[in-house]
Amino acid sequence: MYDPDTDTFDLETDKPLVLLLGNIAHEGVISLLKASKRQYKQKLLNSKPENWQSIVEYFDTFEISSVLIKLDPHVISLIASKDYEQVSRRLFQRIAKKPNMVFVYEDLLTGVAGSDEWDQLSWRPSKEDLDKVLKVIENLDLEIMPYKRNAQVTVLAESFLRDTEANLLFRVYVPSGRIWSNETDRLLQLFREYLSTVGHIAVRLDQQRTDKGIIYEFHGDEPKGEHGLSAEFADFTHFLDLCVRDQSAAEAILVSKSMDAKKLSEILVRYSKEAKRLHVDLKHERERKVLGIKQRLESELVDEIPGDIDWKAVNQLIEATVPSFSGTGASLMIGSTSRDIDTNNKASITININPKIVGTVNGVIAQEINGNQNLGAQGPELLELVQKYGETRANELVTAIYEVEDKRAPKPDRVRAGQKLKKFLIEVARKGGDIATGVPQKYIENQLGL
Repeated sequence: MYDPDTDTFDLETDKPLVLLLGNIAHEGVISLLKASKRQYKQKLLNSKPENWQSIVEYFDTFEISSVLIKLDPHVISLIASKDYEQVSRRLFQRIAKKPNMVFVYEDLLTGVAGSDEWDQLSWRPSKEDLDKVLKVIENLDLEIMPYKRNAQVTVLAESFLRDTEANLLFRVYVPSGRIWSNETDRLLQLFREYLSTVGHIAVRLDQQRTDKGIIYEFHGDEPKGEHGLSAEFADFTHFLDLCVRDQSAAEAILVSKSMDAKKLSEILVRYSKEAKRLHVDLKHERERKVLGIKQRLESELVDEIPGDIDWKAVNQLIEATVPSFSGTGASLMIGSTSRDIDTNNKASITININPKIVGTVNGVIAQEINGNQNLGAQGPELLELVQKYGETRANELVTAIYEVEDKRAPKPDRVRAGQKLKKFLIEVARKGGDIATGVPQKYIENQLGL
């Protein structure tokens, strides 16, 4: 229990514990923990290996609810040294199994001096030590978060602690008017119901609406399994697709979930009906978008392009560029799967058509597909980079792009989204991706008013 007179906790082993490692115990962070009556323990990392081992032992004694870490330059060098190699690996392996956020000074990650604080660093790890440590952290899939100022650390840490206290599992941003936005809403509502009735998982679905879009958040206990809620969602959309084309296979899935035999038939009928309706609506929505794009292009191209236009080629271009319907899960994959037509890249779809027409078509399609949130100058560039390098985190990064752009979204969430994107750009550059990170990073900072 917390004693306000001594500013210490008499830790209770039957209650969750928040670990604060390194110089992370900022006033705002501590105030938030005290206000929510969450017990916490701060441990310094500029210390001997024995102290690090004592941190590992907290995982055996307490239920660690979350971990915040700040790795300063000297600590990074310690981790890379032989004396700390084994204990740091044990510690990071334990941390990786819990909600975590690892703060690293941004200029260390980029290797480029970007602020006055760089000149004030009393210690800088070698590039070899930094690469070694980052490789260990990334292989364990710890959540690295770059920062430039301590004020950012406070905002991001407070946001993280609020999310972990509310058991945030998943969040996605859907721009208003985006293709399949209505179907996405229905799909997520069905998913929440499915988790409760079929998966026996208690979750809450919250929504934050702005004039630009809707932020959906799932809160609850993390489902069992290696990939948690993302795996549950993949299983759910597969189940819905089976309800349409193979009901016996869909029924087998319900049986495997230990469903009550009396309820099984009722549930199968309900989800089959909903799945069929979703499939129809998804296909019809795409058809409406394609028709709208064709009609808009007919108006714009007639004025812009003199002479005859090969409308058959234009229509082929539209069909190739608009996201195709590939199942009920497709509605959440727009930002990470749609693509432009590259008339120069022979590996992509090639259509012999005026490049000016291609540019107009791609621009119109992007506006029609992405909805009423017009991305800034570098927004589409960021989307392309996520499509190319985002891999399993593509949806999360697309959500971050839209959050950064939406000035009505909560500021802490926008700051966190911006830092996620900067981390992504830094990682791609470090791994040899053929991008220049300076312009997109500056764009993110300008959007956030930094």
